[in-house]
Amino acid sequence: MKNNTDEVNLLYLDHKSVKWVHLIFQTLIILTMVGSVISIIKATNEIENQISHLILSTSALVLFNVPNFLKIKYKLYIPSVLQVVSLIFIYSHFILGEIFRLYDYSILFDKVLHTTSGIAITILGFSLINFLNQSKNLYLKLSPFFVAFFSFCFSLTIAALWELFEFGVDSIFNSNMQRWKVSVTELSNATLDLGRVGLIDSMLDIIVCMLGSLLVSTIGYFSLKTKKNILNRVMFHRIVDYDLAIEDAIESGDYKLVEAIKKARIMQTSNKFSNKNK
Repeated sequence: MKNNTDEVNLLYLDHKSVKWVHLIFQTLIILTMVGSVISIIKATNEIENQISHLILSTSALVLFNVPNFLKIKYKLYIPSVLQVVSLIFIYSHFILGEIFRLYDYSILFDKVLHTTSGIAITILGFSLINFLNQSKNLYLKLSPFFVAFFSFCFSLTIAALWELFEFGVDSIFNSNMQRWKVSVTELSNATLDLGRVGLIDSMLDIIVCMLGSLLVSTIGYFSLKTKKNILNRVMFHRIVDYDLAIEDAIESGDYKLVEAIKKARIMQTSNKFSNKNK
């Protein structure tokens, strides 16, 4: 049985870019929270909005630290590129989109985020199947089409649940997550169908998410069909032992991951040695 000091620390597998993006955006979120607190203390006319901003900022901070929790608690390896994209996505949605209302000024911003979420969630779907296949107690031999189809449906299910969440929030708090509230300029537009504004926004969100998911599912299907493991470099892995992880990475042909694991092991060993000599 391994000593706790010999356990794999997946934080060493993170690229420097992850740490910098995490630090910069987390600092910006905290500054946003400070600004909201100052506004509340000054008792401005928008206290409810500032409280809402605090809740959104807190949610973003919690989500920012979920990847580290998964790495430490469950030994889950999350590729650095996915972490960076996730951090940017979280900051863009909660801070730029919801607090600074960029959603109201740019439909492109909204649709790009939904497309990105479709791509990321589909990769998560492939990763879930990968975990099941690697289970010692439950081995599933699935066809490439089924894996791709499951990942595609998994992404669309999350997209639909998110739209239900937006509908619920708008209904309870009279917010505008589904963009059903229109401006004075939009009201003067005779071609605008007011009864379908919120519906159109929701449907477009699901459509762009579906397109992103379809792209990844297609790539994943041909990757599994030809056994080239194209998606392996962006999929989640559970790493509880460096040697076994290196063997699996070599078998899948992901030599960049092999080098990253070797480097992480050296860094972890070096830091342990330095701490013992202090």
